Amino acid sequence: MNNQYQEKIFSIGSGIKSFVKLNIVLFLIVLMFFINYFAWNDDSKVSIFIFIIFSEPFIILYSTINCFKPYEKIKKIEFDKEQPKEWIALSIVIIFLSSFSLIFLGANIPYPSTIIFLILMTNFMVALYSVFFHPVAIGFYEANVYSEKSTVFDYIFKYIAIFFSGINYYVQITLLKLPLFINKLIAIVFVLLLLWQAFGVIGLFE
Repeated sequence: MNNQYQEKIFSIGSGIKSFVKLNIVLFLIVLMFFINYFAWNDDSKVSIFIFIIFSEPFIILYSTINCFKPYEKIKKIEFDKEQPKEWIALSIVIIFLSSFSLIFLGANIPYPSTIIFLILMTNFMVALYSVFFHPVAIGFYEANVYSEKSTVFDYIFKYIAIFFSGINYYVQITLLKLPLFINKLIAIVFVLLLLWQAFGVIGLFE
């Protein structure tokens, strides 16, 4: 009976899956930096190494927590290939994201690495908000991403929420499994990590 109960609440497969997915995301981020290889400074290789090294412990922690199955399965993000409004909204958000990120050219961050900096900073701000208003941040994301869509604007808000707060959402929804004190402690560490990594992007090109 105890073994059956353990199988229901613990799954090493879930942790491994999270670990692989997050490392793929990390690889894609680093790949984005390599697109701007010619804008690197003399210490950029060290900065890339530090960026990866600081990410990995949190990835391992997140994956370990995810071994403990949530009470409810996290919903998948649906993409309706047959829905023109979804394609239009996604295109608009990508153009907006790219254009808005260009404001960081003034910080000597080249495009498209500016997009990574923008995503890190917006997720940092939402993560900071989540430390104090955890359920509200989760509810806002879910309302924009998982609710029924009927207009192009509905889909635009969906992708804005995904890009600007998606990283934070998956961390916060995972932290719900933990006792409140540990939840808040890790949430604060996550906020500091996002800020550190954002400054790491600046250090890559200065």
